[in-house]
Amino acid sequence: MHRDDFDQMRGQIHRLMGEFFKDAKPLGYQPDQCFHPPMDIYETADDLVVVMEIPGMKPEDIRVFFEKDLLSISGMRTEYCSSRKTRLHQMEIDYGNFQRTLRIPFPLKTDEIRASYHQGFLIVTVPKKKEPVSKTVEVNIR
Repeated sequence: MHRDDFDQMRGQIHRLMGEFFKDAKPLGYQPDQCFHPPMDIYETADDLVVVMEIPGMKPEDIRVFFEKDLLSISGMRTEYCSSRKTRLHQMEIDYGNFQRTLRIPFPLKTDEIRASYHQGFLIVTVPKKKEPVSKTVEVNIR
C-alpha cells in the first residue's frame, strides 16, 4: 500500500469516527500528526476546482503544490487561544499540520493554477487542458 493511500484511508477512518462521536474528542486526546480539513472537488466546463474549509489561517501559512498528477495542499493552523488551559472540557477544533493530496486523472494547465483564500475557504482553480476533438476516421482493412 502506498503511503498516500494509507494516509487517505487513515483520514477516512478518522472522519467516520468523528461523525460517529459528533467530532468530540475525549479528554486526553492526542491529535494526529496531520489533520485533514474537509474539501469539495468539482469540475466546470473549463476547470477543476478544489474548495477546502480551513478557517483561522493566513494565506501565507498555506502551501499549494502540483507535481506530475498530484495536487497537494498543506499548512499549519495554530491555536487561536494559546493561554494555558487548566481544565479542558471538550476539544473539537483541529490544530497543527494538515495535508491533503489528490491524484488528478486528466491533463491540466498547471502553469495557470489560481488560488484564493476568503472567509476560511481556500479555492484552488486549475484550468483543464482541452483534449483535441477526435474526428471519425474510417480505416480500410487490407
